[in-house]
Amino acid sequence: METVAPWLSQPALQAALLAAAGALAYWLKDVPGLILRWARRFFVSTLTVDSRDDFLFPALVEYMDQHPGLRGVNQFTARSVRRGTEYQSLAEDLRNGQLPRAYLSPGEGVHILRADGRWLWLRRDLQVTQSVFEKVSLSTLGRSPRYLEGFLQAAIDARAARETDTLSVYIPNPFHGGDWMRARLGSRRPLASVVLKAGQGEALLADLENFFRSRERYATLGIPWRRGYLLYGPPGTGKTSLVTALASELRLNVCTLSLASPIVTDEKIHTLLASVPQRSLLLIEDVDAFFRERDAAHAQVKLSFSGFLNALDGVATQEGTVLFMTTNHIERLDPALIRAGRIDERVELGYADEEQLRRLYRKFHDDPAAADAFAREKAGQNLSPAAVQGELMKRFGAAARP
Repeated sequence: METVAPWLSQPALQAALLAAAGALAYWLKDVPGLILRWARRFFVSTLTVDSRDDFLFPALVEYMDQHPGLRGVNQFTARSVRRGTEYQSLAEDLRNGQLPRAYLSPGEGVHILRADGRWLWLRRDLQVTQSVFEKVSLSTLGRSPRYLEGFLQAAIDARAARETDTLSVYIPNPFHGGDWMRARLGSRRPLASVVLKAGQGEALLADLENFFRSRERYATLGIPWRRGYLLYGPPGTGKTSLVTALASELRLNVCTLSLASPIVTDEKIHTLLASVPQRSLLLIEDVDAFFRERDAAHAQVKLSFSGFLNALDGVATQEGTVLFMTTNHIERLDPALIRAGRIDERVELGYADEEQLRRLYRKFHDDPAAADAFAREKAGQNLSPAAVQGELMKRFGAAARP
């Protein structure tokens, strides 16, 4: 010891030992964190979703509001969800009696809770810079991500069910002019609710289903994968209702395009047709009202007839586009507009025949004998289905059979 002590008493050696001890202590302070991170990596599953995903994040927030296990916390973040079918101002919604609803989900910080028979811990972070950025992380014991995947899929299914139970209607965005905005949500309606002549609706539905299955066939033939329909006939014969019902049956969107819109010009229409949302029906109603012998019918129309035709044929037009044009006066349409290649099917929706009259009556009052008598009385009077329905509404009220 007497020989070691002088050696240890050297100032340089003491400094070196102190530095080594400090370095060891500095390294050891990170060991608990390293062990914890290692344990979490190998024994904990974590799912993170942030607000940059404009579908998954709202879906998860809405699902957390509905999940009884996640309502067991005592600190919430509230998010208002407007329930009106029109995408307009909140003040307008309130005037129409369409009150928003508050969705509650666990607030910022860490929450430990029990859901579906297992322990979860949830962390929610909020960052406010030039924009608001949120992140939600869900963790549970176990390496298998199966539970968290199932949790997220349940949130996706709930959101998708809410979206697909409604019909999305899009219009050109008045602020950008080259894309589409969702104007409203409507109720889906079954094809059977549109009383047409026997087999008309079913034939169109089958034709559309065949079109959506035939992409490879179109590619093999070198034909653009598009389909065009012209619905013509007197007012009130169900042209718009038929398009809505077909979209409902096939879970499609409806994009309505007015050629009289000031943002629909020769330049913008190409962009609009190229940006039609996927799986949509493009609807142009009363197409005869916009042009007279290839000239604009009135000053509001900024689109030229040639510009319209070029856009319909343009290479930028969305693949898979289905176009429906409607008119009350087919004789006024320029043959170039409805030639083969632009319009593939023409469907006449006329006045109600005897069978339509019978089925319309039985929608309101299921009496076969009375329906037969009604159909015989009204047949040949050139009544549109809308006019017949109006008369039956007065007679029986709104209590139509489902």
